[in-house]
Amino acid sequence: MVKKQSSDNDMKSIAQYLKNLLAIELWRSGLSQAEIGKRLGIATGSVNKMLKGISKEVQITVQDKG
Repeated sequence: MVKKQSSDNDMKSIAQYLKNLLAIELWRSGLSQAEIGKRLGIATGSVNKMLKGISKEVQITVQDKG
């Protein structure tokens, strides 16, 4: 029974991480926080907390191996 509870917690954690990632990608694609909240079925304040400190622009660094 302990393993089932642990497995359930793991699945909830994975689902939350995926929700966070989706919120970030939707925000970077131009959706408002209110629209993201509607699409994910969560409060706008929760979306705001998810996106706090996240830049809209993706910065990619390429290093020369030469």
